[in-house]
Amino acid sequence: MTTHYYVRAKPSADDLFADCAYYYDKAGTERVDESVLRVPANATDCVIEQTSNTTLILIGATAKTLGQVPAMNPSNFSAADDQNAVTISMPNNAIVTRGVVLLFSNDGNVTNLYPSSDPQITNQSP
Repeated sequence: MTTHYYVRAKPSADDLFADCAYYYDKAGTERVDESVLRVPANATDCVIEQTSNTTLILIGATAKTLGQVPAMNPSNFSAADDQNAVTISMPNNAIVTRGVVLLFSNDGNVTNLYPSSDPQITNQSP
């Protein structure tokens, strides 16, 4: 089972980071009110896709399970696909929270890369 969220990103005021808002729909009209993105306990993936009206382009993500050793390896990175979506894997046999950093670029001639703040994905009920 896969859960889908959508992200709208724009450059921060200092032009160093991506300011992100998360939505339940691609049009970006149904905003997620929580700071933690929630998926069902049996979900194996969480897909984050850019909204249809975003300033920055989603190009990838890195994710790490919180509480684990803070080491990075190839399985922690996911490149965006042709729909500008990334897939974050989730275990369906344990309750976890994963910290995620989304990576964006400006459209067209890339002049900067913009990391997001650290959204979290959990497969635990509220």
